[in-house]
Order: sequence, then structure tokens, then C-alpha cells
Amino acid sequence: MNVWIAVAGIAVGLGAFLLVCEILPGQARLDAALARLEAGAAAGTGWAPAGRPAPRQAARRLAAAAPWLPVPTLDLEILGQDRESWAASKIVCGMIGLAVVPVFSALVMLAGARLPWELPAVASAAFGAALFFAPDVVTKVNAAERRADFRHALTTYLDLVALERGAGAGPTEALEAAAAIGGGWAFERIGAALAEARKAGLAPWNGLAALAGQTGVTELSDLADIAGVAGQEGAKIIDTLSARAASMRAQALSSDRARAGSRSTTMVIPIALLGAGFLLLIIFPIMYRTLGTG
Repeated sequence: MNVWIAVAGIAVGLGAFLLVCEILPGQARLDAALARLEAGAAAGTGWAPAGRPAPRQAARRLAAAAPWLPVPTLDLEILGQDRESWAASKIVCGMIGLAVVPVFSALVMLAGARLPWELPAVASAAFGAALFFAPDVVTKVNAAERRADFRHALTTYLDLVALERGAGAGPTEALEAAAAIGGGWAFERIGAALAEARKAGLAPWNGLAALAGQTGVTELSDLADIAGVAGQEGAKIIDTLSARAASMRAQALSSDRARAGSRSTTMVIPIALLGAGFLLLIIFPIMYRTLGTG
């Protein structure tokens, strides 16, 4: 029991020491100042979400010590997050998972019960590993939802581009005007990509292709190819854009129907359990009286 109390005390003391180190101001560092300047420049593009400073010293050390860890770059790009905040969340979750079981075991032993040391050690390692990889699952799910929202907005963007082209605008003017008309974060990302391409002296469809590579939305590559053909060869793309938007809407509708069907199927299990519990509640008094009188 004394060993586990000491371990719990060491864990609490280490956590308090790390907290004090984070709160107390440190010496000014050039790399930290450059990181803040880069974060401010990214926030000025209009699509990077505002939040707390992401860099963490522990996250940097983890990235330097374990470069082999897989990083969901495309998912982080579509969510507007950076690698350091993602790595910091993994470290925090892993430390919480490692600390929960020892603290609980210490409380149980303080109550008078005795546990073999193998059980808390294995449980702590397993729980810590599970929570360490939990941010990966959360990031993947959020990125999938974000891409679905982006595709919904992209169908509207295609219609707007087709309308601009029908009004006599050129390919470049149609792409930029359609991005300026729409609202929401997806249109802001498209507008920022077009603005960056214009500043770099590139064609707007090159900016869309770069955005497709950053976010993993392949439909943007199709739009970039269509706009590139129109810009270089002067082809009429109104019908092509309308057909592509209709195809994307059909795909989104079929995906929503499939998702609704899967959710309806999973609802059978809780309904069946609820019915079984109701039947058990009805039968129990009869069985109790029958067995009691027998």
C-alpha cells in the first residue's frame, strides 16, 4: 500500500511541477517568436480558426524523437489544425490514461483492499495507449464530416461558376466571383486558395488543384481540370459544371440514404433490448409468486 501511495504522490507532484513550468514565464526564444508570426499570418488568410497557442515543447520533443509516428496531414489541413496541437492532445490524453488507473488503485488500497501490482500496471498501460490514439479517431471522424460539408458547398460553388460563365464572365472571373458570392468556411478556403494563386502569379485552377491536394477533396481536382480546359482552350463548360454538380448531389443523396439506413438498422438492437426488458418486467412478478408459493 505504501508503494502505491508513493507512486500516486510522485504522479501528483510531477503534474504540479509541469503545470508550474507552463504557467511561469520563460525566456524569450527566437523560434517561438517566428512560430507566433507564422500562426498570425495563417490566421490572416480568413480560414484558420482562432484558438489558443498550439505549440507545446513536449509535442516538439515527441515529433523529434518519434518521426515514424503517422500524422494525418490531410485531416489536419481540412480541420485547420497544426501538427503540434494534435501531438499535444495525444500526449495529454495518454498521460491522463496512464494516471487514471494508479490513482484509482491507490484509492482502492487506501480503502483496505489489496490488488496485485500486475493488474494496475497492465490496465494503466492499456488505458494510456487507448487514450493516446483516441485523438486519431476523433480527427478522422471530424475530418470526414468536414469533407462532406465541403462537398455540399462545392456543389453550390459549381452552380455559381456555371451561372457566372453563362453571364459572360471568363474562367478566372467566374471562379473568383463565385467564391466571393458564397458564404461559409468552404467558400473562404476556396477564395483564399484563389487569392494565393493570384499573388503567386499562377492560374486560379492551379490554386484549386493545390487546395485539393491539401484537403483531400478530389472533386476540387475535377473542377480545376474543367476550368483549366476552359481557360486554355476556350471550351464551353456550363453544361459540364451543371452535370458535375448534379452528379455530386446524387452521390451525396445516396450517401445520406445509406447512412440513414445503417442507423435504422442499428436502432433495432436497443429497441429489441427495450422490448425484452419490458417483457421481463411483466413476467418477473408472476415467476416470483409461482416460485415463492411452490
